[in-house]
Amino acid sequence: MLLQLLINTLIVGSGYGLIAMAFRLMYSVSPFFNLTLGSVVAVSAYAALYFTPSLRAGAIFPVVAIAALLSWALEAFAYKPMRDRRASPMILLVASLGLYTIFESVISLAFGVKYHALGDGAQIYLGFTTMPLVQFLIIIFNFAVFAGLSVFLHHSFMGKQIRAVNDEAALAHMIGMKTDRIIMIVSVITGAILGLSGVLIGYDTGMEPTMGFNLLFKGIIAAIIGGMRNLRGAFFGALFLAFSENVAVWAFASEWRDLVAFAIFITFLYLRPQGIFQKKVEA
Repeated sequence: MLLQLLINTLIVGSGYGLIAMAFRLMYSVSPFFNLTLGSVVAVSAYAALYFTPSLRAGAIFPVVAIAALLSWALEAFAYKPMRDRRASPMILLVASLGLYTIFESVISLAFGVKYHALGDGAQIYLGFTTMPLVQFLIIIFNFAVFAGLSVFLHHSFMGKQIRAVNDEAALAHMIGMKTDRIIMIVSVITGAILGLSGVLIGYDTGMEPTMGFNLLFKGIIAAIIGGMRNLRGAFFGALFLAFSENVAVWAFASEWRDLVAFAIFITFLYLRPQGIFQKKVEA
């Protein structure tokens, strides 16, 4: 029972982790709650539904490219013009809510509101258990993205620029950093990660038009648990959230999953809003 609980935590936590890390990366350079990131996940899943019959496993490549392009386009044509007009984070949030609603409606009109499944049933034997291949890939990609982003942010010139914008955007702009260019690059990386997560989650649990908001909200909770300015926090916060949800499902029922997530969300906002891995700033 404990082994299965840990495996389920890794699977669910890895799905949350991909989205949490993408959200945290985008938030680091464009600090508002961008709900259209959830739309990118949903669009990616449905794009996989469209491409899979003809391209099979190769569908992941055009889907990730579409997700990266969509994320870039949203920044270039929606949010950058509003930032140029000095729109507040609240205005950007409301705009993202409107855009998310449009995407959800278009998906519903194009594919219907019914549930769709992509899974092909392929299994992998790990020596101590058997699991669907897609769940194994979710875990692998989660750790790979975490390792890749960590190296990129700490050991590349662009990564150091991103961290500088995260630490002090106004100062970074004053010393000559092209912050708009950095935001666009980050939006492409974020879109690619969300596209990957959309494909994998679509194959694992299927899809429906509202899936983007639900997944993004879990990713936001995971990022808040770990600390909004900390990539490591998003990674481990997702695992903590998944473990808590799975314990609730094991002890009570699956209906408790979202209740536990909301309870943890409110608890951290009230008791430790800076998250687990972020030090409290003294006044």
